[in-house]
Amino acid sequence: MIALVIVFVFVVLLGAFSLAYQVYRLVVLDAESRGLKHPGFWGIFSVGGGQGGGGLVLYLIGRNKYPSAMTQENKAVFESRKRRAGLSLCFIAVGGIALVFLALFGNL
Repeated sequence: MIALVIVFVFVVLLGAFSLAYQVYRLVVLDAESRGLKHPGFWGIFSVGGGQGGGGLVLYLIGRNKYPSAMTQENKAVFESRKRRAGLSLCFIAVGGIALVFLALFGNL
């Protein structure tokens, strides 16, 4: 039973780290296409900008001043990263549901 808990904790952590990386890469790609200075900074700021996602919200508000000039190749990469982020969310959801189930019904 404890082995299952450890496995599902690692599944949740894998999903969380993967989601953070995908959001970072999405923001960097978007910032580059809009011509913003220091896209890497914006990527880090959006991922680590507070517990409530304040950095990402500030980036999304501030980027509206700049039009996007994303190429078709970058759009394909962008869509791929969005699918990977969705898969990361699935890992977090499945792992979290399994952990709640094990916490509630693990003694049966």
